[in-house]
Amino acid sequence: MLKKSLFLFCLLFLMLFSTCFAQTQQSQPLKVAIMPIVTNVSGQKDVKAQLYSALKQQMYIPLNGTLQAVEYIDAETVYIAMQKSNFTNEQNLDTLKRTADLLNADIIVGYSVPNMFQRYFHMASHLEGSPVINSYISLKLWAYYRPLDKTVEMSTTRSYLDTLSTFGTLPALADDASYYLNKKADLKSLLKQSIQIQKGDVQ
Repeated sequence: MLKKSLFLFCLLFLMLFSTCFAQTQQSQPLKVAIMPIVTNVSGQKDVKAQLYSALKQQMYIPLNGTLQAVEYIDAETVYIAMQKSNFTNEQNLDTLKRTADLLNADIIVGYSVPNMFQRYFHMASHLEGSPVINSYISLKLWAYYRPLDKTVEMSTTRSYLDTLSTFGTLPALADDASYYLNKKADLKSLLKQSIQIQKGDVQ
């Protein structure tokens, strides 16, 4: 009788341990890498910081400190992996996935900026020589969601050539371009779907 009780107790303990272990495995947070802005354009630190901040906002999960749904990999570690994968010099889906593999990241997102500038000058034929602003940005969004087996590679451009206006500044163009790409890619929705898969909540 004692042996039978001991056996049942051990069996119950193993079942409980297995259940707890499975729940722990399911509740592991997603590892998310947000890449620093990749560009060969010198200067424009404020615009680069603005674009990086826009991505962080898209990948932000409310109450994550409590929910522990996502673990964000620090920027320095991400940049080192980008260098090792050669994504900093050659942006394509292969180097993007390689960067994710090096980081063991479930999700990786980032922007590359092939070109951007902002110039001021005067045009004699334009409103009696009033100052003119010429701004331009080409922006490319990269993303890989491992739980969804989904990659994102899309780009857009914004330009302005007219009288001085806050709407024509480079930061304004960058904000509009990033908003467009984020909305088109629906990064937040893809993040939520990935979290559901990680938790095993997908129907």
